[in-house]
Amino acid sequence: MVRFSATVTLQYDTPFSPFGATEFDEALLWLEKSGFDAAEICICNYDRVDVASLKNKLDEHGLICSTISTGQARGLEGISLLDTDTAKQKAAQKRISEHIEAATILGSYVTIGLIRGTCAPEQKESSESLLIERLKPCVDYAGEKNVCLIIEPINRYETGIINNTLEAASFIERMGNPDSLGILWDTFHANIEDGDFGECIKTMGKKHKYLHIADSNRAFPGNGHFDFSALFEKLNEAGYDGYISFECFNHPSAEHVKKHAAEFIATRYP
Repeated sequence: MVRFSATVTLQYDTPFSPFGATEFDEALLWLEKSGFDAAEICICNYDRVDVASLKNKLDEHGLICSTISTGQARGLEGISLLDTDTAKQKAAQKRISEHIEAATILGSYVTIGLIRGTCAPEQKESSESLLIERLKPCVDYAGEKNVCLIIEPINRYETGIINNTLEAASFIERMGNPDSLGILWDTFHANIEDGDFGECIKTMGKKHKYLHIADSNRAFPGNGHFDFSALFEKLNEAGYDGYISFECFNHPSAEHVKKHAAEFIATRYP
């Protein structure tokens, strides 16, 4: 059964949440009252973060954590698996391991977005080989902990590696197709990089664990030209049973997102 989520942030503000980090409790209350199943939680690091207490707080609102969003570490600390600085590369591996440990308590996925790193298009092949080598300990650790890492195809303007669903599926095959590695598909990036969405859904198959929704301009759905009704129909036809989660900019406003998120889901994914 499909479950619905939205991005909220625990430590630092993000443009993908209609609530700031200091409003975390308000964000959980909004999710509960709006009928969401889960919270997609941005966690940069584990300084002064009590994961067990966080789990209790989610339980109080009848929510689960859908995935731990990991991109803030790269944005704020500059660490990634593909960094040429060995210390930063090792720091990224350690942070992903900490996310995996948190996920065992929260019962969530762990997102592998830009924490994987970036590269120029001409470095794609060599960078993919490096990423396989450096991600493998994390994938193995996730498998030991019964956690699934979900790797997100990200458009070519943000990184030169794993830009579309075919590349994500191929990468997972090169990793040995482990149960501890799946795909997070994002409509904003897919609108740039992918072709026939029905074929993309078939290509991902059961590896498709998670869906980010944002419109073609990364605004709240309905403020661009993306056809969500057609996409949801294809997902239903394919029997998709993962998460659907809002990860969009607060455009036209944060208040608009707060007011219309649940309504959007209910009217397009009954």
